[in-house]
Amino acid sequence: MATFCRWLFVVSMIATAQLCAAATRHYYIAAEDVTWEYAPSHHDLVHGTLLPLPWAAKTQCHKTRYFEYTDSTFTAKKPQPDWLGILGPIIRAEVGDEIVVDFLNRSASAHGMHPHGLRYDKDNEGAVYAPSGNGAMVDKDSHFIYHWFADEKSGPGPDDPSTVVWMYHSHVEPTAEADAGLMGPIIVTAKGNANPDGTPKDVDQEVVMMFMIFDELMGVDARGFRPMTYFNRPGTDNTGLFYSINGYVFGNLPGILIKKGAKVRWYLLGMGSEKDIHTPHWHGETVRHNRRNTDVVELLPASMTSVDMLADNPGTWLFHCQVSDHMEAGMMATYTIYDPEDKRSCPLNFGAQRLWGGVDQDLSITIENNSSKTINKVFLTSGNLLTPMDLQPSVLPWISTTPIAAKRELLLTVRNNLENSSALLGWVFYPRLIQYSDGSKWQPQHQGQCFQIYWRDKDHPDLPVLPPLQIEQNED
Repeated sequence: MATFCRWLFVVSMIATAQLCAAATRHYYIAAEDVTWEYAPSHHDLVHGTLLPLPWAAKTQCHKTRYFEYTDSTFTAKKPQPDWLGILGPIIRAEVGDEIVVDFLNRSASAHGMHPHGLRYDKDNEGAVYAPSGNGAMVDKDSHFIYHWFADEKSGPGPDDPSTVVWMYHSHVEPTAEADAGLMGPIIVTAKGNANPDGTPKDVDQEVVMMFMIFDELMGVDARGFRPMTYFNRPGTDNTGLFYSINGYVFGNLPGILIKKGAKVRWYLLGMGSEKDIHTPHWHGETVRHNRRNTDVVELLPASMTSVDMLADNPGTWLFHCQVSDHMEAGMMATYTIYDPEDKRSCPLNFGAQRLWGGVDQDLSITIENNSSKTINKVFLTSGNLLTPMDLQPSVLPWISTTPIAAKRELLLTVRNNLENSSALLGWVFYPRLIQYSDGSKWQPQHQGQCFQIYWRDKDHPDLPVLPPLQIEQNED
């Protein structure tokens, strides 16, 4: 009997320890009506051209999105990676955790939150059909607190990596709400494999990509009086259709920047209708998927899968849907693998600036000679960031013929002839040629080496590598 009691005590202690190890993860998420821009640059940034028709006519549309806030006051939004785009925040859990979502509907219409892959009861299902639970539909300016559980069946299976991806979306009018943008990812990590914030311990970086054709006409043609479905829409008419990755088209998806050598887990999602058959394809790298190496993965609507990449091939690479008409309609992005550079080896340091003056005002930057010998001449390349992905060349001549002694500074000034300089997101500078007093010279080994970005907003996140310089191509 004593042995049995000791055994029972040990079992109860193990069960208690496992229970205590589980976390309750709180999220504060609101649905809000917004204006969305599918192509902030208004350019095809993959090919350096203007957007083709019909997309050039209109790229801003009304949407409803999920936003995460820091607490129940819903006053301060939590930042999220730029590449998440239109998607809602990443909801994370480790197997065994409870997820509590305080949902506030600030939209003009009723919405909710329905999770895939998690455990819930009827009231927390978040879906409208008979019979519906209390959380199926949340009215305007109303709250509902969802309780979901990441049980063993929510986590990775025996042949899965350390995480599995699911999605959440509104399920009041699910087709219209998906087109509105009410979707987001859920990532569940295997028990014991999660960091305190829920991210997996065995991965350096994670990226979530949603492939979906957004239909802004919702079955109504451009004239507004004839039913237009996918089947009776003219085969060559893409009016109102945006072939997007995370809500961006034609290379406008920002921020997929990967350090060389990183192990990257890509989570791939599909959503939409029967036309949303997608084949994500990576240039420059292969990925590991279902125990095989590949560079193409298949997605259907509501597909959820993941692949692993060892990022060892530096460069800016194309990432797109391989379905031909989807690719031609803009379902393209780029990702960049970069080798971090040691700025201490650069010949110049960049200092104070005055770059947001009006037309015919002087613009200036301070440069410092970082070498041990005198510089006779400096030739800088400059560019303007219109968006984080749209780097346009600048025509201003940033050249110095004044000698700069070692470790000394020089104020470099030019007259501004740019009409829109005060509206620029940022300025980019890097040395193109440096000539020294001893006759030697320095030239960059690659475009953008030793670059400096000056952001108009001083709190703007910095970039470890420059986006491709947009040299506009003339199609004629």
